[in-house]
Amino acid sequence: MITSKDNDKLTLVRKLGQKKHRRRMGMFVTEGEDLAQAGLDGGHEPVALLVHPDVDMPGEKVEPELLDGVATLASGTRVIGIWPELWAGPELLSADKCLFLDGVADPGNVGTIIRTADALIGGTVVLGPGSADPFSGIAVRSSMGSVFTQPLVRAGIEDTPAPRIALALGGSEIPGPVEGPVTICLGSEREGLSPEVLKECGITWTIRQRPDGAQSLNVAAAAAIACERISSATTGSA
Repeated sequence: MITSKDNDKLTLVRKLGQKKHRRRMGMFVTEGEDLAQAGLDGGHEPVALLVHPDVDMPGEKVEPELLDGVATLASGTRVIGIWPELWAGPELLSADKCLFLDGVADPGNVGTIIRTADALIGGTVVLGPGSADPFSGIAVRSSMGSVFTQPLVRAGIEDTPAPRIALALGGSEIPGPVEGPVTICLGSEREGLSPEVLKECGITWTIRQRPDGAQSLNVAAAAAIACERISSATTGSA
């Protein structure tokens, strides 16, 4: 039973709340039983599981007030997991379908896009320059555990499979199920895709919106629409 706030594992949890320490140590934190179980179900070995005494889960028991002291959730937590970061190798860039995130800096959007890709297309999510850390607390929670199952790669647009398709204004409608390799490029809601990425895209797709409706879509919502339309897995589903 961990009974001191100065315990090395609790100190590590606090450090991993900062991106610089996550990047340097190659580890990240989950909070809550569901995310810890998702990691275990995915066959991943935690660096440590810190567990409330009343929780029936393998791990090291911790006094409840100490768990709450390192939790970032206002309601506290009953399980904290420390895990190795799960970056996939560059060989997965030849995957059937890729989503390339160009400067998508909001971690909630990044996590939701990871979850969407996991649900609809699989393939690989590529974190390009300026995109949020997918292993931040907000991104991990937004992914609902998909960080444990959806391959993630850090790479530039030039490393992704062609054809590369910009999701932006002024293009054609998304055609429907797409067979074979494709990279769909998504930019930030404020800036859109960078000129460097647009230069690499030979095709532009546009999601049609009501003329008198909102002028823009959340990038995670746009990703979900695009993934659903290109996915043969959803063809004919209810």
